[in-house]
Amino acid sequence: MRKSLSPVLALALSWLAAIWAVAVFPERIPAHWNLTGAVDRWGSKYELLIVPAVQLLLVGLLWVWPRLDPARRGEWKSWPLLVGVTAWGLTLLELGILYLTRATLAGRPGELGLRGLWLGLGLFFLLVGNYLPKAPQNWVFGVRTPWTLTSRRSWQVTNRLAGWVFVALGVALVLVALFWPGSSVAYAVLGLVGLLLVSVLYLTWLSYRIWREEARA
Repeated sequence: MRKSLSPVLALALSWLAAIWAVAVFPERIPAHWNLTGAVDRWGSKYELLIVPAVQLLLVGLLWVWPRLDPARRGEWKSWPLLVGVTAWGLTLLELGILYLTRATLAGRPGELGLRGLWLGLGLFFLLVGNYLPKAPQNWVFGVRTPWTLTSRRSWQVTNRLAGWVFVALGVALVLVALFWPGSSVAYAVLGLVGLLLVSVLYLTWLSYRIWREEARA
């Protein structure tokens, strides 16, 4: 029951926050920021409804996916946890965007608002990283390569390591958001994005290597 209620609460919080923002924010709001936190695009306040709308569609898809997956491989008891993790992760992202928008409208330095967004993103990575090792083989979540979807061992080893990568990046993002000095915080985040891309390439190679070892055995 609690696992079923968790994504509902996350969706409710996300939509309530977005509706509140639409009610109180002016018609035109900051819609995009550059790396220094300066606004480089303004847009309609209704754009704030995009994340909750995507969240609703994605959580809905994940909720019904166990009935749609053609293979149903592995253990699916932890799947409701994934639905909750995804829902709360996107709620954190929405709250980070709203904080950044409000901080900019209040005249606070853009760099301060970006720190709030990075903090929310870091917490999202922590949530996803904690779930990844528990995810069953599926087509919609996790490190999905032709080799992880073919080999159960490749799936387990690759996603276990991916979980550690996401947790490490999440911790790093939180620390950068809270403690990185000066206005260069965005460049530190770019460095972490680069590490993430390198990690994705390594995980892809790892999934192939494990599959290849099994095929040769």
